[in-house]
Amino acid sequence: MDKRVTIGVVVALASTFFRLAPAQAADPQIGYVSLQRAILEVEEGKRAKDKLKKTFEKKQGELTKKEADLKALKDQIDSKSTVANEDDKTKAQKAEFQNKLMELQQTFMKEQQELQAQEQKELSGITERMRGVIKDIGNAGGYQLILEIQDSRLLFAKPHLDLTNEVIRKYNAKYK
Repeated sequence: MDKRVTIGVVVALASTFFRLAPAQAADPQIGYVSLQRAILEVEEGKRAKDKLKKTFEKKQGELTKKEADLKALKDQIDSKSTVANEDDKTKAQKAEFQNKLMELQQTFMKEQQELQAQEQKELSGITERMRGVIKDIGNAGGYQLILEIQDSRLLFAKPHLDLTNEVIRKYNAKYK
């Protein structure tokens, strides 16, 4: 009879364990972070964006001036070309205009590429450090999974799963 009681207790404990184990496994710690928002809201990210904005505005001003000069040249050519026959000077001005237009377009594309490269350089360090902060949060909080989301692609998630504010706070504390 002792064996039956012992076997019954073992069976009862085992069944309790197996009922609890799936319940614990069914509720894993999951979180998500809007990395883009976090980068824009940490102090270092704000400074980087301000620096990039100033660079952009300076380059935009230079391009706007070149564009205005080009428009003035075009207006000058258009006013002279109303005459039925074009003289060599007008043809040369049109060729000069076309060259300057191509140069402006090339400059615009080059400046755009430089800005993108500078932005990548400025933000890549922040992104790498932020991933470390996220890893620390994941390990300390017992998370099995932390996802990077883009707000436009997130269809539904409970707000308590959003770790973005915590990432921002910890990043700012760690990297003053």
